[in-house]
This record gives sequence, C-alpha cells and structure tokens, in this order.
Amino acid sequence: MAAQTTKPFGRTLSIIYVASALLPGASAALPMMSSLSVMSSLPIESCKKITLDFIIKDNDPEIAAVEDDIVQDLAKIGITVNTRILNPSAYIEAELGGDYHMMFTRTWGAPYDPHSYLTSWAVPSHVEYSAVGGLEPPMNRDRLLEMIADVQVQSDPFIISEQWEAIHQAVHSQAIFLPLWGTRVPFVLNRRFAGFTPSTQTYSYPLESVRVLSGSANVTVSPGTGGSLFESLGPLNPHQYFPNQLFAQSWVYEGLVGYGQDGEIAPVLATSWTSEDTPSGGRRHTFVLREGVKFHDGSEWNCSVAKLNFDHVLSDTVRARHQWYGTTQQLTSWTCSDAGEFILETRERYYPLLQELTYIRPLTFAAASAFAEGLDSHPDLHNSCNPGDFGSRWSFIEDTITCAGLKPLGTGPFKLVKQATNADGIDTEAVFARHDNYWGSVPEIEFLHLKFYETTDDVVSDLLSGDLDMALGIGPLTAKQIQNLKFYHSDKVDVRHSDVMQHALVIMNTNVEHTRDIQTRRAIIHAIDKSRFIKEEFAGLEQPVTQLLPYSAPYSNVDLSPKWAYDFNKAELLNCPAPDGESAVLPTWAIIVIIIGAVLFVLLIIFAGFMYRRERQGNPIFVTLKGQAQEVDMGNKC
Repeated sequence: MAAQTTKPFGRTLSIIYVASALLPGASAALPMMSSLSVMSSLPIESCKKITLDFIIKDNDPEIAAVEDDIVQDLAKIGITVNTRILNPSAYIEAELGGDYHMMFTRTWGAPYDPHSYLTSWAVPSHVEYSAVGGLEPPMNRDRLLEMIADVQVQSDPFIISEQWEAIHQAVHSQAIFLPLWGTRVPFVLNRRFAGFTPSTQTYSYPLESVRVLSGSANVTVSPGTGGSLFESLGPLNPHQYFPNQLFAQSWVYEGLVGYGQDGEIAPVLATSWTSEDTPSGGRRHTFVLREGVKFHDGSEWNCSVAKLNFDHVLSDTVRARHQWYGTTQQLTSWTCSDAGEFILETRERYYPLLQELTYIRPLTFAAASAFAEGLDSHPDLHNSCNPGDFGSRWSFIEDTITCAGLKPLGTGPFKLVKQATNADGIDTEAVFARHDNYWGSVPEIEFLHLKFYETTDDVVSDLLSGDLDMALGIGPLTAKQIQNLKFYHSDKVDVRHSDVMQHALVIMNTNVEHTRDIQTRRAIIHAIDKSRFIKEEFAGLEQPVTQLLPYSAPYSNVDLSPKWAYDFNKAELLNCPAPDGESAVLPTWAIIVIIIGAVLFVLLIIFAGFMYRRERQGNPIFVTLKGQAQEVDMGNKC
C-alpha cells in the first residue's frame, strides 16, 4: 500500500457518500461525490508498529498455501509477522506454553464440537487454554468455563439451545478467533475400488466397506495426520494422544457406541443401552455388550475387559490427563452386573455422555492380553500408558504410577502386523492386515501399506502412476492438487469429500502483549482478505466462514454479530490512528450532524435540479405558484 497524505476528514466523506447514495438520484445530482474513493488511507507511518509471532505446523499444505497472504495483508496496517514453522512436537510445546501471538489451528469437527472442544479450554493441553486467559471484562475465563460446564448438565432442549447461543456470542464478541474456511475432508481413491463412504468423524478413514473391483487386495495408502503428511503411527495406544494417530487407532480399536449419520448414536461393542436417574441426582447407563466379539489375538470381549480399560484410563492419577472432556469428570463408577452388562454412573445428568463415548480415544478397548499383567494389571503399578507420552505438562503423572505400555490389540476391522521406525522417527514400514474374525463385515482389503512421502507432488505422481492407491484426509494433497485430480484425472481416481466438518482458524493469544488488546485483534481480523486468497489457493474447494464452528455442529446454527469479515477501513481505523493533532475518528454526534447535513445538501441539489428543468421547459415553479396565488385572490374577491 503506497503511503498517502490524506486528512482525517477523508474518512468522513465515505460516510457522507454512503448516506447520499441512499436517496434516489443522488449519484446523478452529486457526480463529484461519486468520484471519491470510499476507502481512504493514512500514511502507514501512523500505524501502530507491532511484531507478532505466527506459529504454523510444518508439512501442512493448507496453511502453507495462505501464510504469505496473511503476512502481506497485515503488513498493510503496519503489523510485521514473524512466522515460525514448527514440527509437531515443537508446535504442541508452543501451544501449551502460550508461546505465540497467532497460531493456525482447526476446530475439532464431528463429533467433538461444541461441547468437548469448548470444555477442553479449561485444561492446559490445547492452545485455547492460553488464548482465553485475558478476556475482555466483564467476561473472564472462569465465567466462560462455568457457562460451558453448566449447559452440559441441562435436560431441557430449549434451555440447552438458548445457553449454547449465549456461549457462542460471548466467545465471538471477544475476537479471539479469525475464522478462515470450512474444511471438507477429501478422499482420493484409485478407480479400481468402489463402495467408499466418507466418514462421519473428522479423523477416521473407514475402509471396511471398500470393494476391490480389480487388481491386488494389498492396498497402498498415504494418510493425512491432522493436516500434515504421514510420518509415523506412534505406539498405537488407544488410551493416549499424540504421537498416536487417530485414523490408525480407529482401524484397530472400538468403543461401546459409534457416531453415525447426522450424529446418530450407533451400536458397536454394545448392542443396546438404557438410562435412568439415580437418587444422588446423576444418571445410570446400562450397556448390553455384543456377544461373540474377538480381539485380534482371538481373546474374548466381555465386561471384565471393558472395566479393565476404564480402570486404567480413569485411575485417580491418570484421569487428570483426560479432563479435556466432561465424561471423564462425570463418571463416578463403572461396574459389571451379574448378567455381564457394563454399568456407568455419572454424578450429574450429563447429556453429552453417549456422544462422547463415540470418540476414537481414550475410552476404547484393548484386549486384556495387551496389558502388561493381563486382567491383573494394576492401574498404578502397570498402567496401560506408554512412558513419556503424556506430554511435558503432564509428566508429573509418571511420578506416582508406572507406565507399562500396551500391545496394539483391538477388535477393529484391521490389525497392525508390522511397524519399522527409523532414527528420525519416520515409519519406513507400517502394515495393517484385515481382521478375519471381525464381528462386522470383514473387509475385502487384505493388507494396508502406509507410505511416507516427502512432498505432496510425490503423492500426486504416485496416484497417477498407480503406485499409490489412496490419499486419505487432510494433508497428503493441496486443495489445488485435489481439484486438478477431480476435474482432469477422473478416469484414474475418484475424489470424494465429507460435508464441512471443521473450520480452519487463526487463534490469537489474549495473554501476551499486543494481542491482549481487543482493538488489535479486531484490526487483524478485518485486515485479512480471506475471500481473495481462498479463491486463489483453494480453487473452489473451500469457502470462507465468519464463525468459530460449522452451522452443522450441534447447537451451533446461530447467527452471530459482528461479522468477522474483511473490512480494510475498519482495520485501518483500529490500528492506524491519525498523526498527532488530528482526529481520525469523529465523535458520534459530529458524524450524525455531518450525515444530516449531507442528506439536506443532497435534497437541496435535487430540488435545484428540478427547478432548473422546469425553467428550461418554460414552466418555472415559482411563477406557477404566483399565478395560482393570484387566481385564489380573485376568487376571494368574487
């Protein structure tokens, strides 16, 4: 943006112009005003000079495509951006430590939004914890978290809906999030396959229904890992988080229930369930377990195994790591009935329980034989956790328990049969085989071979040559590459998409200098022209959004204001005050006077134009009035 010398009154002219444009004929009457630029600007030297750290994760093709656009847009209002590209581990350390001004992230998508995603803001395991630390009064983090907790123990759907709307508006008005685009999860498969159905969960890639029309049943896959290219499965522990990969956990392990179309709760390892109130004010949920289910090693699924897994995840010490969602805080007991039913009790009437039991982790089930001491494994002496995988913020947990690890043995449609990891932490080999004794439909795919790629270009090349069968999820391909494959190579590959599952965001830290100021956060939001770069970089694959969560998320179909959209004038007014001695923003009363004056001026010009036309037609307006007055006077005399 070139520096210009413009008086502050130039900004007011745009207000006059907009007001005058509301009147018919105004533009014709004021041609000189129609030539004025609505967007005026002050010299960039007058902008507040700010340098912000912008954290992004390496190997994330979506943010890599737009990072430079964000940097350039903010430079126009005097904000310098220091982009730091971090590997996944360093990225997590930055978000947990609050070491950022801005960070690229995504909402969690189905089935986590809104309740678990917002509940997670209460614990220092995600970026939002630090981001909401310095909210604008009268709102503060404690009050916001109290609202989030309270809505989840309501039972009246109207009250639940009303309270969620208040929460959404409270968060929105704080200008913490810059919503960028809605993400549809892409899946690209070779044409030799059929029957694939996009997942109802953001991070699972269901392949058990895929049919092999031709060629080998040994399938090569490039999976996305939270927006990045695949590097490693991690230890594949269902009770822990990164470096374990969600898509792989979903192939191997299952829970009591699953997340179906439009949020339907579907039977999985439980075939049915009932719920009733308890005298203490909570709820009792009784699950009838599916019979005949085998783990990958042939061992039996039953209530004793279910309880063993819950004992380890929800031990008094380990439970602290899982406070990001309400179920682990609400559960007070988990027992087996004489009939082999699994019974869960909560301390309150917690409505999201069933939906949270559909999650890929941590309350999914490994075989008893996967534990260090089988059914006798003590939650403190030989816990199912892997040593060192709690993360730096939670390392204290291992001061009082012993992590004995867990073999990757579940009930899912695929089982891990080989994993080789090099010194750089890259899986040079990762192979899954179908579970021939799977209780559901046994997959046609016999083996899944996961492939590591250095670049997305390599993924495209192998897809087109046939060396790669599938690229699944966000990460293996850029948006432009996906669109190119869809429109120009549909003879070779089939491109599918989920509905909008999550939103891509820039989150701003309210706990550090500069972005602690809500005016700065608003300026950042309005300065970024996301519609332009989304159109350029995503080739129509994604669309801009203005709210934190997708409308399709439960209780999130609400209209929030103000709209967090591109508005350079607003951004400039917020971050580029006029030089000393000048006022960039007039008082409200002065603006009102100017607008009224402008309207009257426009009316005067219109009236003058009307008089001129009547004069040219030989019918002057004041002569006519004079003649009418004389006629009236003669009539009175008669």
